[in-house]
Amino acid sequence: MLSMYLGKMEEAVYYPPVYFDNRYEDEWITDKQSVEIIRDVDKSDVVSAHLIESPVLGPISPKELSGGVKTVLLMLFDETGRIFNACIRYILMKMFCR
Repeated sequence: MLSMYLGKMEEAVYYPPVYFDNRYEDEWITDKQSVEIIRDVDKSDVVSAHLIESPVLGPISPKELSGGVKTVLLMLFDETGRIFNACIRYILMKMFCR
């Protein structure tokens, strides 16, 4: 379920890309949904858990993915119950435009 909150929250992660860089697991990157999200948002192809081929940057690591992709992956896989500051455009498009 998707919930939206407005206002400042102590338990929220306000800069998800940094949180992602320190928390993601290799399995998150190679998951079927992740591969699709990375291709859809960053136009990049997952080669392995440690290598992504970007048409702009060339070979990159998961830490070099866009902040938007990192936030969506956190929302998919992070099980801490934390709340992530996010732009919801992509999330809503995927939920309601199927």
